[in-house]
Amino acid sequence: MADGSASGMPPEQPGASGPELKLTVYDGVQLLDSQRGVHPRLPVPDALKDLIFPPDETDTVLYAILDAGKIENLQLMLEDSVIPHRCLFKGDAEEELGDVAPWLVVLSEVDSLTRMLFTHLEGEETPWNIARLEPGILFRASPDFDAVWSHWRRFYRMQYETGQTYYFRFWEPASMAAYLTYIAQDSDRAAHWFCREGAQINRMFLLENRPRTWRLTEVEAEPESFTRPRGMDGKPFILTSGEVGAIARARLERDMEEVARRIEKTFGEHLDDNRPDDLVYRRVQGLFDRMMPAGIKQMDHLYLLACWEVFYGPGFEQKDPQDLLRKICLSPEREARKVEALRDRMKALPPTILASEVSQGAGG
Repeated sequence: MADGSASGMPPEQPGASGPELKLTVYDGVQLLDSQRGVHPRLPVPDALKDLIFPPDETDTVLYAILDAGKIENLQLMLEDSVIPHRCLFKGDAEEELGDVAPWLVVLSEVDSLTRMLFTHLEGEETPWNIARLEPGILFRASPDFDAVWSHWRRFYRMQYETGQTYYFRFWEPASMAAYLTYIAQDSDRAAHWFCREGAQINRMFLLENRPRTWRLTEVEAEPESFTRPRGMDGKPFILTSGEVGAIARARLERDMEEVARRIEKTFGEHLDDNRPDDLVYRRVQGLFDRMMPAGIKQMDHLYLLACWEVFYGPGFEQKDPQDLLRKICLSPEREARKVEALRDRMKALPPTILASEVSQGAGG
């Protein structure tokens, strides 16, 4: 892979000179609550009002690309409303996959959908409590809906530099934030995303449900300043190894956060109240770093092993006096058989051994 692909960091040498993307990260964003007794209810938090709906900006429209797989009955919701919308898939793909596909939607200050995207009801898993699911991205762009739709259709199925097809779920906030951070200094790459004939994206808003904070990344562009040779529009946009690496690392980080979040939600009352805030995440991260290279990659398997890591301490597989746990991890067996063997061996070991420090006799 090209330099930077493993870490997700941009290469040392920036791309073409010219306008750059400006990314501003806001941590600790306070979302809306149920607003009971409030009339009229706010569409977005007060602190974000002028950011999302700038009062003196009349030449752009607020759009969203929303994942129907994360919002229950999104298609029906859109069909029953007067909101302009269209699936990014078309033909047979829309017919078969529309209920899990990305949809382009126009938002306004009076739409209940806008308010839902900025509302979080703590502890509730109701279908309308959707912000927690990170259902999509928002952006301000030129008002030509058809041009904006055509623009975004270019990106969900892209070509990788190996020649393979790469399906980029760019409507996932964390993936998009990582990708745009990577290309921020490359005006040629940025122009592909923010400047097309008939479609100009001025600003993008990426809202992430991080473990202990809501994070909003604002991405500012100056599409009118980008220079796009007309001939480039007909050429495929090829993702580099570094770009794919940045996306993959962001997805992996979110997977680790989700596992840590799930462990704390399920077993929080059994964990030490005085533990450091990031202890569970750090142990999950250490587990992923060891087990994924060993061929254990399925999330349900990693979750099981992460639970052991959290409760029995770092390096649980090194606590076996006979070193069988570690050998199972490194064996060439298929993942499912390997995890089943680990499960059987863990059941056979006395809890006192698992709760002890790492065995001095265990192999490296």
